[in-house]
Amino acid sequence: MTPVHLLNKKSVFDHVYKEHWKALFLFAYRIVGDKETAEDIVQEIFVDLWIRMRKLEIGSYQAYLFQAVRNQCASRLRKKKMMPMETALLEEAIQMVDETEEQQIPQEQLLVEVQKKAQEILPEKCFDVFKLRFYEHMSVQDIANLRRISVSTVENHINKALKLLRSENIYDLHLLALITFYCF
Repeated sequence: MTPVHLLNKKSVFDHVYKEHWKALFLFAYRIVGDKETAEDIVQEIFVDLWIRMRKLEIGSYQAYLFQAVRNQCASRLRKKKMMPMETALLEEAIQMVDETEEQQIPQEQLLVEVQKKAQEILPEKCFDVFKLRFYEHMSVQDIANLRRISVSTVENHINKALKLLRSENIYDLHLLALITFYCF
């Protein structure tokens, strides 16, 4: 017969898994832009949770899991070759995002808001490259090929877009953080 504490652990884990897996996967996918990598990250987080569950005192599983996924995604992105501006913004965004559930604004709403503001603020070609990179999840090389411009021109447009958005205090609304996290 299975001990009671193991049954309780399993039922809590099953509930947490069923409740949060899909949202965590979508969150990770938006950050890393790759289905298999996102699945691996979420699986690693749940394996770690299962192993450490009895030792952890977690007030909010949702906040804990999203923070763990965010940290794991950030770690994976640091290992990949990233443009210096993207790396700096990622580090800044990690510090800026507040984990309290009551202060969180729906992610989709913020992403739409960023896109609207970007379209208002950015020059047409700059916005086009920005949209392809952060909303279509295209690589710098793919954008260069599609638009028939050099890789350095694409990088310049991306850097210009991010600088302009920062100068407009978009990051005060946590929007820049969302772009950095959800759109790589």
